[in-house]
Amino acid sequence: MKTKIAIVGTGGVGGFLGGLLARRYRDDPEVDIYFISRGQALENIRSRGLIVESQQGNFTARPKAATDSAAEIGEMDYILLCTKAYDIEGAVGQIRPAIGPRTVILPFLNGVDSAEKIKRMLPGHAVWDGCVYVVAFIVEPGRIAEHTNGYRYLFGSAQGPDERLEELERIFTDAEVRARLVPDITRRVWDKFAFISTVATATSYTDEPYGGVLGNPDYRAQFTALLDEFQAVAKAKGIVLSDGIAAQVVDQMERIPADTTTSMQRDFRAHRSTELESLTGYIVREGKRLGVPTPTYDRMYAGLLQR
Repeated sequence: MKTKIAIVGTGGVGGFLGGLLARRYRDDPEVDIYFISRGQALENIRSRGLIVESQQGNFTARPKAATDSAAEIGEMDYILLCTKAYDIEGAVGQIRPAIGPRTVILPFLNGVDSAEKIKRMLPGHAVWDGCVYVVAFIVEPGRIAEHTNGYRYLFGSAQGPDERLEELERIFTDAEVRARLVPDITRRVWDKFAFISTVATATSYTDEPYGGVLGNPDYRAQFTALLDEFQAVAKAKGIVLSDGIAAQVVDQMERIPADTTTSMQRDFRAHRSTELESLTGYIVREGKRLGVPTPTYDRMYAGLLQR
């Protein structure tokens, strides 16, 4: 029987990953790729395919099927959840008809509590962990641009060995997707969160790009405080971060073009829904629960709530 994989969400992260998979496995005898999307993006993908502009070249990808109804495609072997963090509940509700006893759900989205939320909604099902390092965004519905200097998708399971982990890694590798199975996925997810939580919070609060935050002494001092508070909360939770994580975050920021903005910052500017609760509010709430002071996070979170 064919391996069936659904990508839920065709924005930057899901559109780029789904596009690479759909390009490789179109009319493949062993693997079928499905997109679960909605609105104009779905209409455009159905009519012309998903257009991907990547650092490795532009291409158009056509999945086995694109739909907004999971019931139309049946039970999946793997569901790659690539929505925004605030869409998790709605996305899980949408994909329930495609979830069977052997279905694996792998979230590739921002935040550190996504897998736990999904597990609470789908008790007894296999839910893995993933994190993504990619700069990709929607040019228009159904058209994605990727501008990363070395993207990568990391995934794994805290529940122990599972032969399906290696199977999915082979599927990614055959599609020339830079995706890797890692044994220390919890640390990797939290290392990534150290970057996105602090950077998204600082850029959104100041409404400055990366270079504006690092180049202003006051903003840089506030950013350093965010990093200190983040590490204190992680330590209180028993999370082991990589050595020198704060310096790594700053170094990564400095290697990215100075005019870069974060997706949360752009969402605030456009008055769209944001990932404030999962990226900033989570650290504030965990700090209070654990008795760890987070004054800089508290101030920025309160200010952003008023936007």
